[in-house]
Amino acid sequence: KGCVTIEDAQTVILNAPKESSAMKNSERGIGHAVHSFTFSQVFGPETTQSEFFEGSMKDIIRAYINGVNGLVFTYGVTNAGKTFTIQGTSKDLGILPRSLDVIFNHIRGRHYLKMNFKPYLSNDVKKLEDEQVKQEEALKSAILASLKEVSDQMLLKAILYLHSYSHLLLCFLLNVSFCSEKNFFPLDIHKTNMQQRTQASVWISFCEIYNEYVYDLLSILSTSKPQRRRVLRICEDQGGNCYVKGNNTILWPGQLHRISLMVRNVSKRSLFADLKWINVQSTEEGCRLLKIGNKNRSFACTRMNEQSSRSHSIFSIRLLKLTDEHQPRVLGVSELSFCDLAGSERCNKTHVFGDRLKEAGNINNSLHILGKCIAALKQNQNPKMKPSYIPFRESKLTRLFQPFFCGKGKACMIVNINQHTSTYDETLHVMKFSALARQVIQTILPKNFGYFPPKLVGGDGKPVMHFDANTSVDDFADSAETSAEEEVDITILSHEDLLRAAEDLKEKVAAERRSKLLLEVKIRKEMAEAMFRQLLETEEAWRQVPLQPALRLRGNRLEDMKDSYEEKLESKFEMYKEAIKKHAYMCAMEQIEEHYVPIEEFLAEQEKVE
Repeated sequence: KGCVTIEDAQTVILNAPKESSAMKNSERGIGHAVHSFTFSQVFGPETTQSEFFEGSMKDIIRAYINGVNGLVFTYGVTNAGKTFTIQGTSKDLGILPRSLDVIFNHIRGRHYLKMNFKPYLSNDVKKLEDEQVKQEEALKSAILASLKEVSDQMLLKAILYLHSYSHLLLCFLLNVSFCSEKNFFPLDIHKTNMQQRTQASVWISFCEIYNEYVYDLLSILSTSKPQRRRVLRICEDQGGNCYVKGNNTILWPGQLHRISLMVRNVSKRSLFADLKWINVQSTEEGCRLLKIGNKNRSFACTRMNEQSSRSHSIFSIRLLKLTDEHQPRVLGVSELSFCDLAGSERCNKTHVFGDRLKEAGNINNSLHILGKCIAALKQNQNPKMKPSYIPFRESKLTRLFQPFFCGKGKACMIVNINQHTSTYDETLHVMKFSALARQVIQTILPKNFGYFPPKLVGGDGKPVMHFDANTSVDDFADSAETSAEEEVDITILSHEDLLRAAEDLKEKVAAERRSKLLLEVKIRKEMAEAMFRQLLETEEAWRQVPLQPALRLRGNRLEDMKDSYEEKLESKFEMYKEAIKKHAYMCAMEQIEEHYVPIEEFLAEQEKVE
């Protein structure tokens, strides 16, 4: 009905239809019926997957191969084509499979085929022993064998509803514009830092954030009987970079059980394994892992979408750069993540209830926190305004991608919109959010600013150092020396080390308590002695005064003491009053910030109530 119009390659105009809330508000003089939005590039409904990939992904992939981490996430209302944009179909691949194809084409001839170097934590690499390599190979074979090939009809049915409408794709990089040059396939080798004497190893992980819990989508689950899903958690390394690792929380149907790691022996630790990283040798293997993860992903049918994503899925590709020699050394690690955000939705339109209603609430809440983070980043760019708190930790999604918003990688946001008039109000909200996000200036930090180079650790998790003829032992810091301010994730320690650490902490706590008790006794003794001396001095002063003058002097002293106490009480009263005023003001400001609603949304909701 012409509610969405592409003016040029960077501009989209939204015209409110008659039945929308935006049109009704504009007729009352609130807001506007026509809105214009600018993006780095606008792709119309006729754009093919190949054209969209060439026009949106080349800068991200080039930077990724050069060692800069990248994040690509899709944003939009439900049934806007976000999953189709990232994954595509078996006959029309999305940007994720095409990115894999470009990566493998680029490292052809320099592909490191062994599995003895594996990603570890957020930016490190673990060197595996022969037995651990065999376990990795067995795990990969078991995961790939769990995939039962489905027909093209079943695959098309799963995504048919996503492509039932014509969609617009609006894409922009934070402070980086896309170029329009063609022939990006394959990548220009001369513009990257991948030298001929280097090798590369590719590892893949796939997880989802469902109801604010993180799950591994590459876990092998039995279809014959209900099986528990292992909950993962998000940790941080010493550089503030987040990564996903195992947790001691196991989700059973309908309840959560907290299990102590202390009472589990070593053979039971496999229950709490970290997020799986699988080595892939080709694009086909990567696409098979994508299919396996989609089988385990949370989907549901709503009134607006037959295959609605009920979780945020994150598909990550890590590229390990190694030297091309007999004993390879790690040169660098880069990660490219594709985040398929679940679509925001209104429950009165999707007609969901029960578990679907709970899922919708968690989806909308995480997207709301994402919006708060973007708004705070935009506000903090203004030097005239007081810096505000950025609530990264209020959501698993924002906490996991916090480094990208802080300049430790390139972030690209793809906005998908549905041109149907029934979702115009939700689409307008998405466009306003994307317009705010585009104003955020992302400064990529240099590697020497808060950057921790990747460390190589052995199979036991301890750092491994390489020496050559030009290196002396004095060039390396003592591994036993640890900075007092450095945060260490103790969950990577062994069972015995954890017990020893707990005993050491108990001894330190007992020693601190003893020292504090002795200090308290000393202070009480000094206070009592000072009070006793003051009483003796007062008594001696009264004894030296004669009886009659003493009565007059006592009356004068009482008056002076009364005035003194009144002044002290008055000053304390004023101090308490100011403190109460300040506390009430802070509480009111926090309440206003938590419950702040834009005037347009407030009037729209008020109109609905009427």
